Amino acid sequence: MSGDLSSYMLKVAKGDKDSFRFIANSLGYKMHATAIKILGSSHFEDADDVVQISLIKVWQSAPNWVNKGSVEGYIHKIVFSTCMDFFRRYKSAEEFKDNYSILERTNNNNNYDELRKMLLNNIQKLPTHQQEAILLHYFCGYKQKEVSNILNKSDKAIESLIIRARKKLKTILPKDLLEELLYV
Repeated sequence: MSGDLSSYMLKVAKGDKDSFRFIANSLGYKMHATAIKILGSSHFEDADDVVQISLIKVWQSAPNWVNKGSVEGYIHKIVFSTCMDFFRRYKSAEEFKDNYSILERTNNNNNYDELRKMLLNNIQKLPTHQQEAILLHYFCGYKQKEVSNILNKSDKAIESLIIRARKKLKTILPKDLLEELLYV
């Protein structure tokens, strides 16, 4: 399917709306699932907005897309960055704070979502290929073999990217956070 999506994306780059619809229909569910995993289940409705904004970004950036990696990996990266934009834009909004205060009370003051935001912010500091591998593996739930197919890299290369990313994150983040969110 990855090869199919590349040919559709090349058509989208030329303004083909039907090809864009095909990509949106093919990956929309995965995009939404990724947004929910990153934003948290308390922001289910916001995930819809993230997907819509991400699709707009895909359409607008299509002419600049280079057929070197997979379309799916490219789109997941856009969803990830859109989620991070959402966090930055709404982190001071009262409704967003209320959700976190509820979580703090229900999780015995263990602010899981704040920790997840810290992890995601630090993932953004990783090199692009490491970001993609970590995002696809841990947040989208793909097995390493599937990640290697999506990113058009060998299984060993993906394994190496994930290991290097985890090592770098271990130097930045608290151990308990990595254990809880990345199962390290």
